[in-house]
Amino acid sequence: MIKLPVKDLAKRKIADGHIYLSTSEGRRFYLLKPGMLLDDDFIKKHAQLNTVFDFDQVTRPQIIENFSRLFHELRYLQFERDLKSQALKIIEEFYHVHSEEGHFLSFAQSMFDVFNLIPLETLKKMHAQDTQLFRKSFYSAAFSIVTALSNDFYHFTMLRDFFNISLMLDFGLCDSNYSYYVAQACNQENKFPGSGMKWLVGEQATKLEQDVFFAHPKKSYDFIKKSNILAYPELAEAVLYQHELSSGKGFPKGIPRSFVSSWEAVIILADSMVEINDSFTFETRVIEHILNFQNTKLNELPVGKVHFKLKEVLKHFEKLEEGQSG
Repeated sequence: MIKLPVKDLAKRKIADGHIYLSTSEGRRFYLLKPGMLLDDDFIKKHAQLNTVFDFDQVTRPQIIENFSRLFHELRYLQFERDLKSQALKIIEEFYHVHSEEGHFLSFAQSMFDVFNLIPLETLKKMHAQDTQLFRKSFYSAAFSIVTALSNDFYHFTMLRDFFNISLMLDFGLCDSNYSYYVAQACNQENKFPGSGMKWLVGEQATKLEQDVFFAHPKKSYDFIKKSNILAYPELAEAVLYQHELSSGKGFPKGIPRSFVSSWEAVIILADSMVEINDSFTFETRVIEHILNFQNTKLNELPVGKVHFKLKEVLKHFEKLEEGQSG
C-alpha cells in the first residue's frame, strides 16, 4: 500500500489497483476496484481537494512492458514463419505469467495500451451505463487476442480489429432502458443460446427492456461500421452473429451459425468467456478458466474448434513445463 496523489492517478485511464480514501480519523473507505475506468468527474473532484489516495497496485509494470514489446516486434514482421513464431512466443509468455498467478489485469491493460482505437469519451459512456458492462468488455477484448493468436491469426492489424470489435460488441446496450434484467438476459443468452428473451419475459421485463436486448447487436454493428476504425471492415459482421444459432432461430437476423467463420468464432468465444457481473475478476486463475470453460456455444462449430485450439496451445506449454520440472 502506497500513498498516491490525485495528479498521479489522473495519468491512468484504467484503475490498475485498489483505491482507498483514508479519513483524518484513520478510517479507510474503498473507492475503486481494479479494472474500472477512471472518470473525469471523479478526478476533477479530488483534484480540487488535492486528495492523496491509499493505493494497492495489482498490475505488474514489467509484465505490461514485456507484452507491449512482444507485440511491437510482431507488428513489424513480414513473413508467415516469423509471425507464427512470435505468436507462439507471446502465448508462451501468457501461459507462464498466468500459471505463476500473474493477475490478468496486467495482460488486459497491456492489450488496451497496444490495440485500443476507441475514443475515451465512448468508453466513458459505456462505463457510466454500467461499470460491470465496461469491465466485461475490457476483459473479453483481452481474451480475443490470445484466442486469435492460438488460432493462427497473428497479423497485427487483424488483432487490433479483434480487440476493438470485442471491446464494442455490447456498446448497443448503452441505452436509457438498459437495466439489471437486460444484463442478466445477455448472460443467460451467452450460456444458453436462445434463452435470453424467454428469461426477460419470465421476469416480466418491460417491452422497452426487451427492445434494448433484441436490438443491441445491430446497434453495436452500426456503431462499429460508422467508426471507420477497422482495417478489415468485413470483421464487423461478427457483431451480428454473436447471438445467432445453427438452427437459424437466433437473433437479430436468424442467420444459421453454420455461416460463421473461424475469425467470427474468435469474437463469439471471447464474448462468452466473461459475464456482465462480478464473477470474473483480475484474480481469476485464467489458465484454469480457459481450460475448464463450459458453454453451450462450444457445441456450435466453429466456436468449439476455436476453443479447442486455444486449449491445445496452452496444454502444449503446460506439458513442456511439466517435462522441464520432471
